[in-house]
Amino acid sequence: MLSDTDIRLQIEERKNNPTKGIFIDPFEEKYLTPVGYDLRVGTKGFSWKKKCEIDIEKEKCIEIEPNDTVVIETWESVSLSKEVGATIHAMVSKAVLYGLSHISTTIDPGWTGKLLISVSNYRDSSVVLRFRDSLCTVCFYKVESASIATLGRPVDRDDIWERLLEIAKVEKDRQIKEMQIKKGKEKAEDRIRIGLMVAFILLASFIGLQISFKDAALGASLAAFLAVVSPSIIELLKPK
Repeated sequence: MLSDTDIRLQIEERKNNPTKGIFIDPFEEKYLTPVGYDLRVGTKGFSWKKKCEIDIEKEKCIEIEPNDTVVIETWESVSLSKEVGATIHAMVSKAVLYGLSHISTTIDPGWTGKLLISVSNYRDSSVVLRFRDSLCTVCFYKVESASIATLGRPVDRDDIWERLLEIAKVEKDRQIKEMQIKKGKEKAEDRIRIGLMVAFILLASFIGLQISFKDAALGASLAAFLAVVSPSIIELLKPK
Protein backbone atom coordinates (compact mmCIF):
# COMPACT_ATOMS: atom_id res chain seq x y z
CA MET A 1 0.00 0.00 0.00
CA LEU A 2 1.29 3.47 -0.88
CA SER A 3 1.60 6.15 1.81
CA ASP A 4 0.98 9.83 1.19
CA THR A 5 4.72 10.22 0.57
CA ASP A 6 4.64 7.39 -1.98
CA ILE A 7 1.59 8.91 -3.70
CA ARG A 8 3.34 12.27 -4.06
CA LEU A 9 6.35 10.51 -5.58
CA GLN A 10 4.09 8.58 -7.98
CA ILE A 11 2.40 11.83 -9.05
CA GLU A 12 5.80 13.42 -9.69
CA GLU A 13 6.91 10.35 -11.65
CA ARG A 14 3.85 10.66 -13.92
CA LYS A 15 4.83 14.26 -14.73
CA ASN A 16 8.15 13.02 -16.09
CA ASN A 17 6.81 9.85 -17.75
CA PRO A 18 3.19 9.45 -18.95
CA THR A 19 3.40 5.63 -18.67
CA LYS A 20 4.50 5.65 -15.03
CA GLY A 21 3.07 6.64 -11.66
CA ILE A 22 -0.33 8.09 -10.74
CA PHE A 23 -2.33 11.03 -12.05
CA ILE A 24 -5.27 12.57 -10.13
CA ASP A 25 -7.18 15.43 -11.74
CA PRO A 26 -7.94 17.74 -10.06
CA PHE A 27 -5.45 17.08 -7.27
CA GLU A 28 -5.60 19.01 -3.99
CA GLU A 29 -3.12 18.37 -1.21
CA LYS A 30 -5.77 18.65 1.55
CA TYR A 31 -7.56 15.52 0.29
CA LEU A 32 -4.44 13.40 0.56
CA THR A 33 -4.63 10.95 3.50
CA PRO A 34 -1.85 8.94 5.17
CA VAL A 35 -2.66 5.95 2.95
CA GLY A 36 -4.87 7.29 0.17
CA TYR A 37 -6.77 10.15 -1.39
CA ASP A 38 -10.37 11.26 -0.71
CA LEU A 39 -12.47 11.33 -3.87
CA ARG A 40 -15.36 13.79 -4.06
CA VAL A 41 -18.96 13.93 -5.28
CA GLY A 42 -18.97 14.74 -8.99
CA THR A 43 -21.39 16.35 -11.41
CA LYS A 44 -23.89 13.55 -11.95
CA GLY A 45 -25.68 10.84 -10.03
CA PHE A 46 -28.43 8.28 -10.39
CA SER A 47 -31.17 7.17 -7.98
CA TRP A 48 -32.45 3.58 -8.14
CA LYS A 49 -35.52 4.54 -6.10
CA LYS A 50 -36.52 7.37 -8.45
CA LYS A 51 -34.94 5.61 -11.44
CA CYS A 52 -33.62 8.84 -12.87
CA GLU A 53 -30.38 10.72 -13.49
CA ILE A 54 -29.57 13.63 -11.18
CA ASP A 55 -27.63 16.74 -12.16
CA ILE A 56 -25.67 17.16 -8.92
CA GLU A 57 -23.77 20.22 -10.15
CA LYS A 58 -27.04 22.00 -10.97
CA GLU A 59 -28.84 20.93 -7.79
CA LYS A 60 -25.67 21.57 -5.69
CA CYS A 61 -26.29 18.28 -3.88
CA ILE A 62 -27.75 14.81 -4.11
CA GLU A 63 -30.39 13.59 -1.65
CA ILE A 64 -30.27 9.90 -0.78
CA GLU A 65 -33.67 8.81 0.51
CA PRO A 66 -34.13 5.98 3.04
CA ASN A 67 -33.52 2.53 1.53
CA ASP A 68 -32.28 4.09 -1.71
CA THR A 69 -29.09 3.27 -3.56
CA VAL A 70 -27.52 5.98 -5.68
CA VAL A 71 -24.64 5.90 -8.13
CA ILE A 72 -22.32 8.91 -8.01
CA GLU A 73 -19.61 9.79 -10.49
CA THR A 74 -16.47 11.10 -8.83
CA TRP A 75 -15.29 14.67 -9.33
CA GLU A 76 -11.73 13.43 -9.86
CA SER A 77 -10.37 11.46 -12.75
CA VAL A 78 -7.73 8.87 -11.84
CA SER A 79 -5.04 7.45 -14.09
CA LEU A 80 -2.84 4.52 -13.08
CA SER A 81 0.24 3.05 -14.69
CA LYS A 82 0.44 -0.69 -15.32
CA GLU A 83 2.49 -0.94 -12.12
CA VAL A 84 -0.17 0.47 -9.76
CA GLY A 85 -3.59 -0.85 -8.71
CA ALA A 86 -6.14 0.65 -6.32
CA THR A 87 -9.19 -0.08 -4.18
CA ILE A 88 -12.13 2.12 -3.14
CA HIS A 89 -13.13 2.25 0.54
CA ALA A 90 -15.95 3.82 2.56
CA MET A 91 -15.12 6.79 4.78
CA VAL A 92 -15.80 6.30 8.51
CA SER A 93 -17.41 9.76 8.71
CA LYS A 94 -19.96 8.78 6.06
CA ALA A 95 -20.57 5.21 7.28
CA VAL A 96 -20.82 5.96 11.03
CA LEU A 97 -22.27 9.47 11.16
CA TYR A 98 -24.58 9.28 8.13
CA GLY A 99 -25.35 5.56 7.97
CA LEU A 100 -24.10 5.34 4.40
CA SER A 101 -22.25 2.43 2.88
CA HIS A 102 -20.91 1.75 -0.58
CA ILE A 103 -19.85 -1.35 -2.44
CA SER A 104 -16.05 -1.54 -2.42
CA THR A 105 -14.42 -2.07 -5.78
CA THR A 106 -11.03 -2.22 -7.45
CA ILE A 107 -9.29 -0.02 -10.00
CA ASP A 108 -7.18 -2.02 -12.42
CA PRO A 109 -3.63 -1.05 -13.34
CA GLY A 110 -3.72 1.05 -16.51
CA TRP A 111 -7.13 2.56 -15.73
CA THR A 112 -7.85 6.17 -16.72
CA GLY A 113 -11.09 8.03 -16.02
CA LYS A 114 -13.65 8.99 -13.43
CA LEU A 115 -15.17 6.37 -11.12
CA LEU A 116 -18.76 5.30 -10.40
CA ILE A 117 -19.46 4.83 -6.70
CA SER A 118 -22.57 2.99 -5.46
CA VAL A 119 -23.88 4.35 -2.13
CA SER A 120 -26.76 2.98 -0.04
CA ASN A 121 -28.68 4.76 2.72
CA TYR A 122 -29.66 2.38 5.53
CA ARG A 123 -31.16 5.08 7.76
CA ASP A 124 -34.86 5.90 8.13
CA SER A 125 -34.24 9.50 7.05
CA SER A 126 -32.69 11.14 3.99
CA VAL A 127 -29.01 12.02 3.74
CA VAL A 128 -27.75 14.90 1.62
CA LEU A 129 -24.29 14.93 0.02
CA ARG A 130 -23.15 18.26 -1.36
CA PHE A 131 -21.48 18.73 -4.72
CA ARG A 132 -17.73 18.15 -4.32
CA ASP A 133 -18.12 16.73 -0.79
CA SER A 134 -15.64 14.00 0.17
CA LEU A 135 -17.26 10.70 -0.76
CA CYS A 136 -14.82 7.80 -0.43
CA THR A 137 -11.11 7.03 -0.19
CA VAL A 138 -8.96 5.46 -2.89
CA CYS A 139 -5.93 3.46 -1.71
CA PHE A 140 -3.10 2.67 -4.09
CA TYR A 141 -0.94 -0.46 -4.30
CA LYS A 142 2.31 -1.17 -6.08
CA VAL A 143 1.94 -4.46 -7.96
CA GLU A 144 4.90 -6.84 -7.98
CA SER A 145 4.82 -7.27 -11.75
CA ALA A 146 3.44 -4.82 -14.31
CA SER A 147 -0.02 -5.74 -15.61
CA ILE A 148 -0.15 -6.92 -19.23
CA ALA A 149 -3.92 -7.47 -19.64
CA THR A 150 -5.78 -5.01 -21.88
CA LEU A 151 -8.70 -3.33 -20.12
CA GLY A 152 -10.78 -2.60 -23.21
CA ARG A 153 -13.20 -0.45 -21.19
CA PRO A 154 -14.49 3.01 -22.13
CA VAL A 155 -13.11 5.96 -20.17
CA ASP A 156 -15.33 6.99 -17.21
CA ARG A 157 -17.26 3.71 -17.74
CA ASP A 158 -19.78 5.43 -20.01
CA ASP A 159 -20.90 1.95 -21.07
CA ILE A 160 -22.05 1.15 -17.53
CA TRP A 161 -23.74 4.54 -17.17
CA GLU A 162 -25.67 4.12 -20.42
CA ARG A 163 -26.64 0.57 -19.48
CA LEU A 164 -27.74 1.83 -16.06
CA LEU A 165 -30.10 4.34 -17.66
CA GLU A 166 -31.45 1.69 -20.06
CA ILE A 167 -32.25 -0.71 -17.19
CA ALA A 168 -33.87 2.08 -15.20
CA LYS A 169 -36.06 3.05 -18.17
CA VAL A 170 -37.24 -0.53 -18.64
CA GLU A 171 -38.06 -0.87 -14.94
CA LYS A 172 -39.79 2.52 -14.82
CA ASP A 173 -41.91 1.66 -17.89
CA ARG A 174 -42.81 -1.67 -16.25
CA GLN A 175 -43.85 0.07 -13.04
CA ILE A 176 -45.99 2.57 -14.97
CA LYS A 177 -47.67 -0.28 -16.86
CA GLU A 178 -48.31 -2.20 -13.63
CA MET A 179 -49.76 0.95 -12.05
CA GLN A 180 -52.07 1.49 -15.04
CA ILE A 181 -53.26 -2.13 -14.83
CA LYS A 182 -53.85 -1.75 -11.09
CA LYS A 183 -55.83 1.45 -11.57
CA GLY A 184 -57.86 -0.24 -14.34
CA LYS A 185 -58.74 -3.12 -12.00
CA GLU A 186 -59.67 -0.70 -9.23
CA LYS A 187 -61.97 1.23 -11.58
CA ALA A 188 -63.62 -2.02 -12.73
CA GLU A 189 -64.10 -3.09 -9.11
CA ASP A 190 -65.59 0.33 -8.28
CA ARG A 191 -68.08 -0.01 -11.15
CA ILE A 192 -69.10 -3.47 -9.90
CA ARG A 193 -69.56 -2.16 -6.36
CA ILE A 194 -71.67 0.76 -7.54
CA GLY A 195 -73.75 -1.61 -9.68
CA LEU A 196 -74.33 -3.91 -6.72
CA MET A 197 -75.31 -0.98 -4.50
CA VAL A 198 -77.79 0.32 -7.08
CA ALA A 199 -79.19 -3.18 -7.63
CA PHE A 200 -79.60 -3.69 -3.86
CA ILE A 201 -81.38 -0.35 -3.42
CA LEU A 202 -83.71 -0.95 -6.36
CA LEU A 203 -84.50 -4.52 -5.32
CA ALA A 204 -85.12 -3.52 -1.72
CA SER A 205 -87.34 -0.65 -2.81
CA PHE A 206 -89.33 -2.86 -5.20
CA ILE A 207 -89.86 -5.60 -2.61
CA GLY A 208 -90.76 -3.03 0.02
CA LEU A 209 -93.38 -1.40 -2.21
CA GLN A 210 -94.91 -4.74 -3.16
CA ILE A 211 -95.23 -5.82 0.46
CA SER A 212 -96.55 -2.41 1.56
CA PHE A 213 -99.42 -2.61 -0.92
CA LYS A 214 -100.48 -5.94 0.56
CA ASP A 215 -99.65 -5.39 4.25
CA ALA A 216 -98.72 -1.91 5.47
CA ALA A 217 -97.55 -3.14 8.88
CA LEU A 218 -95.29 -5.80 7.35
CA GLY A 219 -93.98 -3.23 4.86
CA ALA A 220 -93.13 -0.85 7.72
CA SER A 221 -91.29 -3.64 9.56
CA LEU A 222 -89.34 -4.52 6.41
CA ALA A 223 -88.44 -0.87 5.86
CA ALA A 224 -87.16 -0.63 9.43
CA PHE A 225 -85.10 -3.80 8.95
CA LEU A 226 -83.59 -2.51 5.69
CA ALA A 227 -82.75 0.79 7.37
CA VAL A 228 -80.76 -1.13 9.97
CA VAL A 229 -78.91 -3.53 7.66
CA SER A 230 -78.42 -1.26 4.63
CA PRO A 231 -75.43 0.70 6.09
CA SER A 232 -73.64 -2.60 6.88
CA ILE A 233 -74.29 -3.98 3.37
CA ILE A 234 -73.16 -0.74 1.72
CA GLU A 235 -70.04 -0.71 3.94
CA LEU A 236 -69.17 -4.23 2.76
CA LEU A 237 -69.45 -3.11 -0.85
CA LYS A 238 -67.09 -0.15 -0.39
CA PRO A 239 -63.49 -0.51 -1.66
CA LYS A 240 -60.99 -1.58 0.98
